[in-house]
Amino acid sequence: MEEGSLLKGSSYKERKGHKWYKLFLIGLATYILGLAVLIWTGNSILFPSVVMLGNFLIPVTYVAFFYEKRRLSNVTMTDTVASFFFGGFLGTFAASILEPIFIHTLNFETAIMVGIIEEFSKILMVLLIFRRKRHRLQIDGIILGAAAGMGFAALESIGYAFTYFLKSKESLSVTVYITMLRGILSPLGHGTWTAILAGIIVGENRKGHFIINKKIIRAYITVVLLHGLWDGIPYIMEIIMPTGAAILIGELIVGFTGIFILMALWFQAKKQAREQLIVDN
Repeated sequence: MEEGSLLKGSSYKERKGHKWYKLFLIGLATYILGLAVLIWTGNSILFPSVVMLGNFLIPVTYVAFFYEKRRLSNVTMTDTVASFFFGGFLGTFAASILEPIFIHTLNFETAIMVGIIEEFSKILMVLLIFRRKRHRLQIDGIILGAAAGMGFAALESIGYAFTYFLKSKESLSVTVYITMLRGILSPLGHGTWTAILAGIIVGENRKGHFIINKKIIRAYITVVLLHGLWDGIPYIMEIIMPTGAAILIGELIVGFTGIFILMALWFQAKKQAREQLIVDN
């Protein structure tokens, strides 16, 4: 039986139209306009809006990219927004409470601890949505995980932008630089790591009985190591090659390793969704 005929009689609807790039282009134009108006008028009231827009732009685009490719998924817009919003806020709240308890100095060893705490904090909201909605496809978990991770990334980036703004004695150029750097690098970090873990968790629990097996534990260890290496590379490079280029190259290697793992999981998830579609029909 052809896939098209399966889709026609299925509850899964084909979504056409790839608009994520339009969202990015319009958002980028709006950010540049807002920045220009801020510089021209010097109106400090605009500052929070411009900073928020700059730090949310790429994370939201990233989530939109996966959401628009959910052809075999039953994840709703409400679920995705809830995962982004609450995963971001509750994740940052939980991390802010737990990290000072377990981490008192920053080095390579504590970078791994940061990974343990933050990956645990981000996945909590995905688990709540999964249990409430009974999502059963790995592709569902990837979308919800990407949303939760990018919500966390956006809020964390706003915090960094504000911190550097204060440290630089209210330098707008420094704030813009941090916003752009973290925005460009954001797809290599939080959203990808949480998407990997959430995809594995939902995929392994598709029968409805929540379990934590070896595959889920391995996935958690993997994303914690990716996260820890990302945060720990600056400390490693201080010993080996203390240059900004070396740090960037190291983080790009770690980041694209996560992207490679996620893409492999995405193709596996699409295959699983097609197989489930056949069973349902």
